[in-house]
Amino acid sequence: MKLLREVFAHSIEFNNFLKQFTTNRSLCFPTPTKTILSFLLSCLKKIFPNPFVLILKGDLTAIGEELKRIGEEEVIVFQGTPKVMEKILSPPKDFFLLLRDEDLNFSLPKKREEFLLKLKRGNFPYERLLDWLTESGFLLTDFVSEEGEFARRGSVIDFFPEDHESPIRVEFFGDEIISLRSFDPLTQRSIKELEEVELFLPRKGEGEKLSSLLPENSLFLIEEDGLSLLSTHFGQRVKEFPLYQLPFSPPKVYLSNFKLLKSEIESGNFQYYIVCPDYLNHRLERILGEKPTYLSGFLSGGFILPETGISVLTEKEIYGTPKLRPPKRKFKGLTSDELLALKKGDFVVHWEYGIGQFEGVKREAFDNIPKDYLVIRYAEGSKVYVPVENLGFVDKYRGLSSKPPKLDHIGKWGFKRAKSEAERDCSRFAEELLFLYAKRAISKKVPFSPDSEWQEELEADFPYEETEDQIRTLAEIKRDMESEKPMDRLVCGDPGYGKTELALRAALKAVNDFKQVALLAPTTILCLQHFNTFSERLKKFPIRVACLSRFLSKEERERILREIREGKIDIVIGTHLLLKDEVKFSNLGLLIIDEEQRFGVESKEKIKKIKEGIDVLTLTATPIPRTLYLALSGIKEISIINTPPLGRKGVITEVINWDEEKIRFAIMREVARGGQVFFIHNRIRTIHKKEAKLKEICPEVRIAVAHAKMREDKLVKVYTDFLCGRYDLLLTTSLIQSGIDIPNASTIIVDEAHNFGLADLHQLRGRVGRSEKEGYCFFIVPETRNLTAQAKERIEVITTYTQLGSGFKLALADMEIRGIGNILGKEQSGHISRVGFNLYCQLLKSAISKLRQERINPEPELSLDIPSYIPEEFIPSPNIRVAIYKRILQAEREEEIHLLKEEILDRFGKYPEVMENLFLIGLIRIRAKEKGIRKIVLKGEKIKIINECKEIETTGDINTLLSLLKFG
Repeated sequence: MKLLREVFAHSIEFNNFLKQFTTNRSLCFPTPTKTILSFLLSCLKKIFPNPFVLILKGDLTAIGEELKRIGEEEVIVFQGTPKVMEKILSPPKDFFLLLRDEDLNFSLPKKREEFLLKLKRGNFPYERLLDWLTESGFLLTDFVSEEGEFARRGSVIDFFPEDHESPIRVEFFGDEIISLRSFDPLTQRSIKELEEVELFLPRKGEGEKLSSLLPENSLFLIEEDGLSLLSTHFGQRVKEFPLYQLPFSPPKVYLSNFKLLKSEIESGNFQYYIVCPDYLNHRLERILGEKPTYLSGFLSGGFILPETGISVLTEKEIYGTPKLRPPKRKFKGLTSDELLALKKGDFVVHWEYGIGQFEGVKREAFDNIPKDYLVIRYAEGSKVYVPVENLGFVDKYRGLSSKPPKLDHIGKWGFKRAKSEAERDCSRFAEELLFLYAKRAISKKVPFSPDSEWQEELEADFPYEETEDQIRTLAEIKRDMESEKPMDRLVCGDPGYGKTELALRAALKAVNDFKQVALLAPTTILCLQHFNTFSERLKKFPIRVACLSRFLSKEERERILREIREGKIDIVIGTHLLLKDEVKFSNLGLLIIDEEQRFGVESKEKIKKIKEGIDVLTLTATPIPRTLYLALSGIKEISIINTPPLGRKGVITEVINWDEEKIRFAIMREVARGGQVFFIHNRIRTIHKKEAKLKEICPEVRIAVAHAKMREDKLVKVYTDFLCGRYDLLLTTSLIQSGIDIPNASTIIVDEAHNFGLADLHQLRGRVGRSEKEGYCFFIVPETRNLTAQAKERIEVITTYTQLGSGFKLALADMEIRGIGNILGKEQSGHISRVGFNLYCQLLKSAISKLRQERINPEPELSLDIPSYIPEEFIPSPNIRVAIYKRILQAEREEEIHLLKEEILDRFGKYPEVMENLFLIGLIRIRAKEKGIRKIVLKGEKIKIINECKEIETTGDINTLLSLLKFG
């Protein structure tokens, strides 16, 4: 931005302004844009190295950010926080202070020490830090992932102050700090050592007013109606300021009209500066050429300096709105401890005994050897004690239903029979997958051409910055399309994660090579949504998009069918009607299928026929779990989009009982801010009674009703009218759960929420918060005492995890599994429900490996008579202890064990000697599995190693065993 600032500083307009300012020392001028104001101030500061105090009513943070973008480092936005107080009490030589008029009355503490706590290596009482955390309102948790949390583990205290980029880890030795580190809240690993940490006590002082502490040589910029403040606070009458008209002009807005912009650049009337992020500059340079000067950065808007013939353009002028980019987020997802944690009461699957219920970890000393056991309860009260070294045989049960599974009986054949049936099914399914893979591998088609100018223009016109997942997936799609092998790629990701945009780009690539594109969607509403999206995004290109639905007149329908045959329609979007025999394509090159699992058997058979020899892109809103992805890798091309939508805010979630005042407040608040409301009532029989009740509560609100038993044309009309804003509230069943995208609807109220599964609640909540507005979600439930235990747990989980990073993945755990049947098929779903998802994936992976004649190494059974446990005083949380056990005893590589040792030292401090045995057991398990060993017994000094072919007996201890497995 230095170049642009110099251009501004040397402009005739700025120098005229400067002349007026130096003559009068005070000026009155109309409030300029944030960008012009920031450049004015920045250039003034180079001439007057004084502190600048801006007293404004607008968005102070936005102006502060703009000043920083153009190169000003010392910008203080007053927020009454201790960190800002510290800067004002010890200000830099020259700075910008942005505040509101009421802030001038703010009292600062008399002494700096009143709000400052300094941590550094050396003497510091452990309890004093705990007291400070408690007094400051920090919440005690098992581990720290969000601002305002702290955790204590022996000699280590973690906490996350609000004014720090990363959480802090303090390690003590008695009352001495021996280490200060920042750490990553996702991995829980330290990032770097810190010399010092300053913490600020959240208190207002009773000292001097802010106005009396401002430097005497400050230059003030005050909005016109705030001029009297100078008299009030600084004891002088303010004379009338001379008016100065700023000569800066706003530039033209091009709304992605690159042809017009390019012609104006080439006309030479102005010298153009384009200020955009690098990724966008590269795109624009390909379209506009090298003539403009491209500057890397981000400004909220551009301007013209008419006298100098300079025009500064930003994303706002080029696209009509700034492209959305990811907000800075300190937390990106669940920690591995959260994902692995087994809680008391969870259902688990033991690979030999079947489905049971986890009752916790218990320490027992059989034969005077203390170790921890997982206690699993089965039918009729039977219990199995699983030593932690055999944790590899135990998985959290994940089925396809929110209903609790039946417990298996110990000693009966039920689970063994179910497992055998699942193994046979996996073998059949693996054969089918491999046959399709082989058939596709030998097929050939004409490759699509590399990207054209149209492609670059369409991608430059996308109003968001692509996520890393989108960029990677798009590259995979293009690589497939440009190869001779027909594409058959599955793209998985939640609604709103950018799948449609990728499909649209693939469609344009096909049309560029004079191929037709068919997009198949399961419902008319989804078709309409896709048709609107494709039509809007492709309107500048000579491409014809049509929607084939049963609501067309006979003449329209026949015309579209004829034009499809003649090749006059490039992209056709439709439901299963596209699969009818009367639909004949002239030159079909790409088939896009949205949610294939929602089509019937007959439709799926027709899809198989159409697929042959052309590129196929399948989209699904069902996220695919990593375990299934690994089982299918190398057989099915799968792209996963896990990154949350850019610019999306979390949804504020509240659980309420039926309360008409609260319901009215929630509805009217949304309507008052110009938004719309979803009200979910999942009983068609009583939906009109609920409509009458809502009209009674909110008579001024326009209400529409939609449910699955309505005629489809009427349903589409209701949806369209709601989309167009003709209704304020849509009273509907859960049919809006997927496929409905109405960004203006930012409040959802779910009646009888306790009757929904966790996945359904997550999906419903996902209907709102899809724009830059804050989303609100209300779950209406009966009194808590009337809820089942499962319903209570579901509601608790969904309300606890509301952030896009944490709540997204945890609430998704249930939904992933519900969708597994969609990816694998209904027959597989039954087996998954019986043996659990993770075990099914292991069986599938084994079946595929057998058919490929790859070696399969079983999970070794270990019976080792050595002490092995994690002491409670070292890691107090039972959930985290189980998670650590799982990570040690389900590791796949020795390197993971060594890294985990380092992590535990980092997170918890020096571990007790008994834990070293756990790491040795982890190494033994890995080496035994690599060698295909089925069982190892260590009792006293006797060692027995059993595999398929032979049995080895010898003597020694655990280190002897470890050496045998390494070199034997």
